[in-house]
Amino acid sequence: MNCIPTTHTSIERFTVRWMRQTAVASFLALMLLAPSQASAQVLQSFEDLALRVNLDDRLQVEDQLGAKATGRLTRLTRDEVAIQTNAGEKRFASDTVRAVAVRGHALRKGALIGAGVFAVLGAVACSSREEREGQDSCIVAPLSFAPFGAGIGLAMGALIPRMRTVYRAPENRASVPRAGGAIGVQPSLLEDLALRVNLNDRVLVEDASGGRTTGRLTRLTAVEITLQTAAGEKHFTPETIRQVAVRRQPLRPAVLIGAGAGAAAGAVAACTGPEREECADAPIMAGALGAGLGLAVGALLHKTTIVYPEAPKRTLVLPVISRDAVGVRVSLCW
Repeated sequence: MNCIPTTHTSIERFTVRWMRQTAVASFLALMLLAPSQASAQVLQSFEDLALRVNLDDRLQVEDQLGAKATGRLTRLTRDEVAIQTNAGEKRFASDTVRAVAVRGHALRKGALIGAGVFAVLGAVACSSREEREGQDSCIVAPLSFAPFGAGIGLAMGALIPRMRTVYRAPENRASVPRAGGAIGVQPSLLEDLALRVNLNDRVLVEDASGGRTTGRLTRLTAVEITLQTAAGEKHFTPETIRQVAVRRQPLRPAVLIGAGAGAAAGAVAACTGPEREECADAPIMAGALGAGLGLAVGALLHKTTIVYPEAPKRTLVLPVISRDAVGVRVSLCW
């Protein structure tokens, strides 16, 4: 008995075969088509840099001679930036810094590029297949490829770090006036807070009376913090602030965990059964699906960390006595 496969079944079989042939090509296409983030939100005021980077961020500092140094941010004031490199600590005066870039991961951009690239490649491959086989036009292939491309783009964005330029010195430094009330102008209780939060972070402020306000951070100076809430702008001074906490979502870890779990599950399901035709394709497709599910889970979860006042470090020394040994346990809490 002869059976004529349906269009949907043909598309599925074609998709599986084609995924194996285009995995490497798509990876290279994503890397080549990924636009640079160097021009996004580039500052020209060194004093505002504290609200774009945090302590322990991985920075790349370029001086006026073009030399670049990469390391972990350890200190930042209005006049100096210090990073810990493999060769030791390096300090740069503000007037010698040409550009500063911070390492990050572009999840959203990776997903959009991945979806676009896979949709285009799917349409091109489907058109070529139609010309050879003389079938009707297909729309299912690009729509089916786009979600997998988005998942692969998410996983790649979470894995591959990119340097994003956040500060570039103006050609005429004297033309840029210093911002009034900027971080580091004078000793302040909020001076260190700028290196623990960034603009547009979701922040929770508890005032001296115990009231709590949640909003998006829009401005931070030595004398005031400003949040954009559902009821409008709210301003707080150091004297009225009891505690500040920042809420962040674990998007990148969730994407990596989802992609890894999906790839492992796909490999086990496809490579351990009697039919192993899909052994090479299943981990890619299942990993892409897992990355998307991980992103959804990460968006639902959040972690709130108290960033002001800084928790004092405490050293606890406790005796430990057991049947076989006697000792001392030392714990450092912060």
